[in-house]
Amino acid sequence: MDDRIIWQPQGIYQSEGYSFSILLDPGFAKEMLESKLTKENYKRMQDLPRRLMNFPRPEPYIFHEDTCFVRQITLHGGDGKWLSLDDACGGKVPDLSKPVKYSTHNMDCRTTAAESVILMGLFDLWIEYSAFLKEK
Repeated sequence: MDDRIIWQPQGIYQSEGYSFSILLDPGFAKEMLESKLTKENYKRMQDLPRRLMNFPRPEPYIFHEDTCFVRQITLHGGDGKWLSLDDACGGKVPDLSKPVKYSTHNMDCRTTAAESVILMGLFDLWIEYSAFLKEK
């Protein structure tokens, strides 16, 4: 990993509940969008949270088509808690002329601080293992 800031959380604990946003470096986003995701690397990435974080849910990452770019990270599918692109509707590619923004969903007063930290941890896991994710 290089020394640039790849992602930055915003608005942590500034509202009721634990909603937050993340800004992603547009250069990193472009790199991930241009990298093809193999089936083997898809499986490896989906398995990492279980092995490294004891994350109980299978397949928390939703990728953009067959690329290494993550569109959404699901914490709890049943109660709709996730972190996703702000412009995730329609599966379009985000505007890469500015930082790419992700925001949480349903992180209200029934959410715990730990759930917010887990989502940030899952996001960081994607960033930290992105070089391996791109490998053929």
